[in-house]
Amino acid sequence: MTQPTFLEMALQRAAAVSSFIQGEVLGVADACVTLAEASAPLSFEAAQIAASVSSGLIVVPHSVDNVVLLTQTCDLQFTTSSEHRCLIAPVMDLSAQVAHEALRGRRPGLAGLPWISETAVADLSRITTVERSVIVGVASLGHPRTPQERLHFAETISRYLMRPALPDAINDVLSPFVKRIAEKHDRISPEGRCAHKVAELRVEAMPNMDHQEPALNVLMILDEEELPRIPDGLEVNNNHIDALISAGRTSAAEAVHQAADPIAKREAWTALAECWIQPSVQAASHVNGVDSVEITVMSGEELSYARSLTAPILDLRYLTTRTT
Repeated sequence: MTQPTFLEMALQRAAAVSSFIQGEVLGVADACVTLAEASAPLSFEAAQIAASVSSGLIVVPHSVDNVVLLTQTCDLQFTTSSEHRCLIAPVMDLSAQVAHEALRGRRPGLAGLPWISETAVADLSRITTVERSVIVGVASLGHPRTPQERLHFAETISRYLMRPALPDAINDVLSPFVKRIAEKHDRISPEGRCAHKVAELRVEAMPNMDHQEPALNVLMILDEEELPRIPDGLEVNNNHIDALISAGRTSAAEAVHQAADPIAKREAWTALAECWIQPSVQAASHVNGVDSVEITVMSGEELSYARSLTAPILDLRYLTTRTT
């Protein structure tokens, strides 16, 4: 009988990773690294290693005790000579506030890991490829506990890698709007509670993002329970909306919390959205590269798949930090 080769034995051992899932946190120290140029180090860690090397690529380890597995669960089921690598990222403990913001999508460079602790996050800027033998036999510290946590973690990773690069003019015009949302998010106030309920922000551009001066439409997406469908035969009262807008953001936000029926909810949310977008509407009038800005409030049920493909998600942190 032919004896298995060393490589075959190693592959068989590495197949044990099939017991792990995406989001599994593993006790592997110093497994994440960065490549740097010794002649021009850009970090203190790289400079320390470069002190003994004149030029060329150097490997700079990221000193952490744990990593999180980013490779999709299905890809871990079979280990072969051509499929024997996986992606990991370092796990760090930050403040509970920062970890919460990461979990809510406010910090796309970080991924919250609530199945480990309320302060644990993955640093997605330091994703590293390792051979699966690196994580075989190591202790698992936990993994996503529910289908919702698994899906949310997968979406967090994809969002980090797929954030759209919006033209500078669009960033400049939308910055006052998203900065307002970001500042109010999670604050204990009428506006803050409303900002917390916004499920997603997207932006449409007509005719497209690359047009010389596109007309922008911000889509503010809410959960169906927050913005139920209006019964057939009924419609919102635009005079009520205008009155709420005139009363200001706080009054509109309070109206959102007091609304008890689908029409009142949509009127209040529409008024609040118009108040929030107003600085961007004004900015569009004196920024070259954007024709106009408007906002549409809708539920996730009302956003069609086809429409979502041409309306990228707005990244709050990405937009607000460009101007600070």
